Amino acid sequence: MTVMACFGGSIVAFLMVWGLLRLSNQVIQHPVRDPVAFPRQLRLGMWLLVMALFEEGLFRWLLVGVASRFIGLGPAFIVSVAAFTVAHRTNGTLSYSAVINLILVSTILGAIFIWWGFWAAVAAHFGWNLAQWWLGFTVSGEKTRPLLPSPHMRTIPDCPYGPESHWTTTIVMIATLIAMIAPGLGHLTLSRGLL
Repeated sequence: MTVMACFGGSIVAFLMVWGLLRLSNQVIQHPVRDPVAFPRQLRLGMWLLVMALFEEGLFRWLLVGVASRFIGLGPAFIVSVAAFTVAHRTNGTLSYSAVINLILVSTILGAIFIWWGFWAAVAAHFGWNLAQWWLGFTVSGEKTRPLLPSPHMRTIPDCPYGPESHWTTTIVMIATLIAMIAPGLGHLTLSRGLL
């Protein structure tokens, strides 16, 4: 149930980004030259799942789960966030907002991994990338578009890294972190007599 909630929650989060982008009139819809047939869409969707499995296996399971046994949870978490952000540098130029958003999403995925496990983190990562791809945006930069042609083609002016480098994503990521952390803060303050 948690895995499905993380999958659905990440899709809803990206739909919120999409809604904010539409409200701000920032999205340009382009005609699709070669429509992607359904069997290929299915294969590309599976490829997104494999990518999420690989990234979560490396950045959360190995760098947080395994490394925390040797260097502690805090340092392992920081190494994971930094490595995730640096690894995405190869997909194109990272603006300051892209770096901030990569740090935020890595923090969210790390918290999901710690609280709900590996499969929940994979589901959240996959859901976000799937929604982004299905709506026609690049997944982590324009360099990935030829590898992952989507059914639609949408761009954001001056954002070659796609929605992941836009302020709308920053707002949604911060709101997501607050929604994830706030229930625990209420318990923490009550148990320590701070309220």
